[in-house]
Amino acid sequence: MISYDFNDADTQRNVIPAGTVATVRMTVRPGSAGEGGWLRRSNNGNSEALDCEFVVLDGPFAKRKFWMLFTVDGTTQGHAEAAKISAGMLRAILESARGIKPDDTSDAAKQARRIGSYGDLNGLSFIARIGVEPPQNGYKAKNRLDQVVTPDEKAWHLVTQEPAAAPSAAPAKPASTPEKINRPVWSK
Repeated sequence: MISYDFNDADTQRNVIPAGTVATVRMTVRPGSAGEGGWLRRSNNGNSEALDCEFVVLDGPFAKRKFWMLFTVDGTTQGHAEAAKISAGMLRAILESARGIKPDDTSDAAKQARRIGSYGDLNGLSFIARIGVEPPQNGYKAKNRLDQVVTPDEKAWHLVTQEPAAAPSAAPAKPASTPEKINRPVWSK
């Protein structure tokens, strides 16, 4: 008879406490939609989002992961508002990763906030304040990116960037994926 001893196994993990500040690395999980295949299209085809995984790089929660979608386009007013919120958070990620204060309007800062494709976000490390999304619809509580810590905050520190993955690492779009999201006639 085989016996397994779990007395020395780690206890089950709970969510990272809300408000925890940590260095995280963002990985964009390509979804084969949008330019370069970096976006994920919703099941109904009404929106496109960046599907991102965050890995904690330091502190007591190192190697832990959490995930988040950043809506970048869609067919409804709600999608437009979500895209506006996502753009603000993506701007803050660039500022945190590249050491730019949010109120810096210099040409260098403006250039540092520009990217050639969503693939340029893949592999960026920055300082994050981690939040907790409460349990809902039968799912347990989970971690989320609550706020990006930028250089104007005490909790920010310079982060060393690892060499980024080449933007060409995104898969080619499958032939069955339409080029753009399907907008209803009334929204045009």
